[in-house]
Amino acid sequence: MQRIIFHVDMDAFFAAVEQRDNPQYRGKPLIVGAKPGNRGVVSTASYEARKFGIHSAMPINEAFSRCPQGIFITPRMEVYERVSGQIMRILEQFSPQIEQVSVDEAFIDMSGTEKLFGEPLNAAKQISQQIKKQQGLTASIGIASSKFVAKIASDINKPDGITCAPFEGEQLEKWLAPLPLRRMWGVGSRSEEIFNRCSVNTIGDMQKLSMDCLCKRFGKQGVAFYYLCRGIDNRQVEQEDSVKSISREHTFNVDCFDRQEWKKTLHRLSQDVARQARNNGVKASTVFLTYRRPDFSRHTKRKSLAEPTNLAKTIYDTVIGILEELDERCFRLIGVGITGLDQQIQLNLFAAPDSSDPLETCERTVDKINARFGSEVIKKGLEVPSQAIKRRI
Repeated sequence: MQRIIFHVDMDAFFAAVEQRDNPQYRGKPLIVGAKPGNRGVVSTASYEARKFGIHSAMPINEAFSRCPQGIFITPRMEVYERVSGQIMRILEQFSPQIEQVSVDEAFIDMSGTEKLFGEPLNAAKQISQQIKKQQGLTASIGIASSKFVAKIASDINKPDGITCAPFEGEQLEKWLAPLPLRRMWGVGSRSEEIFNRCSVNTIGDMQKLSMDCLCKRFGKQGVAFYYLCRGIDNRQVEQEDSVKSISREHTFNVDCFDRQEWKKTLHRLSQDVARQARNNGVKASTVFLTYRRPDFSRHTKRKSLAEPTNLAKTIYDTVIGILEELDERCFRLIGVGITGLDQQIQLNLFAAPDSSDPLETCERTVDKINARFGSEVIKKGLEVPSQAIKRRI
């Protein structure tokens, strides 16, 4: 049976959700990320903003200098995660084999579904139409016989495009040949420089190299390069590998010495991480604290849990325990993450949670209220400024 793999990639996802929900943003350069004047980066830029050369991971102040007239907003992660879950439910109508790579992209194994949805191109059109109809958003879809080629194909006709690559053989190699090396999985800036010094600038140039030549320069990675540049990728679409960790980070405007500020930030991040874990239907067996010192060095400390969790309180208490063991005086960046994820909870967003834990029930209720009325509606005491509490008293 011919393998048929789709890569579904939402177009400028965060920005598209904001433009959908806020008509005043439509047709205007919209940048989702840190606020100008801070040290954060761009999360997503609308296609109007991309005309100014703005892209994801660009320092926010550089984005502002390129497009000062742009609209700059901070992310609403709980909204994007909820929409992402709804999109995954749409994809599940077409195949049970889905590997969610991130909040805005997924692989689907469509092998053997031709009798249900027709030829691959027709099936991709149906997926695209359902996403537009149900969510008012666009996706670009790549069709191929492997994950590697499908991901490349999804980027060819963005936004709102469908690209079907040749499935195998000489035609596939010719299709890949003119593409730049940076499209190859595993080719970063350093390895690209090494290739460029040898006059290897495209995937076609790499195809001319023998496996021995690639292995001498890159070791075991050379074997992967040899096959990938020919479009050969036998990795399966595996749902259990869709999310290996969940994390959130915060970059302080100035180097932060205030331990109370660290704790407030970690509390907020712990809630964000826990919320996404519940939305994804997973529990974590390991919690980690990540931080960056003023000298830009980055460090991560982990702690295993006695029982898997998706509760903000457990995650926060654990990460604070890690923090108390550190002899650190100042942070430039701080973050919370979980890993060792197990699929243990009901994935149906509309089903009652399979839990008798009153704390989990409480946190799920808060999720629903904040998702409907906004993340500012219900807050815990640590999130409310002390001055505001005094005024209310």
